Amino acid sequence: MDLPVFDKQDALDMLGCDMELYEILLDAFIGVEFSREHLEKLIKQLDFSEAASYVHAVKGAGRQLACKKLAKSGQDLEDVLRKKAVGDLDSLTEVFVADYHEAFAVIKGELDKIRS
Repeated sequence: MDLPVFDKQDALDMLGCDMELYEILLDAFIGVEFSREHLEKLIKQLDFSEAASYVHAVKGAGRQLACKKLAKSGQDLEDVLRKKAVGDLDSLTEVFVADYHEAFAVIKGELDKIRS
């Protein structure tokens, strides 16, 4: 089953349909600084704890808005970084980064619609 990039109704339901809070969280997600290069540098330096925390922050921001693909790929990557699971870091990172960019574009579009 394919997970949605963004489930607007689920996000609104989690927020009690509070549109003001919804806009704040959309804006906060756009403001989260994420850099593939920084993540890959942490992994290359074997700083898995910091890399996991970095992924966790981005994943959490997405999860608050029902960015389900990003939440799933972030959790998968975080679990491997924290040694809770076994997996290929390169491929998991690739999927997470792609899901982040996809979610970012959708969230940015949603925020632009609200503000126009």
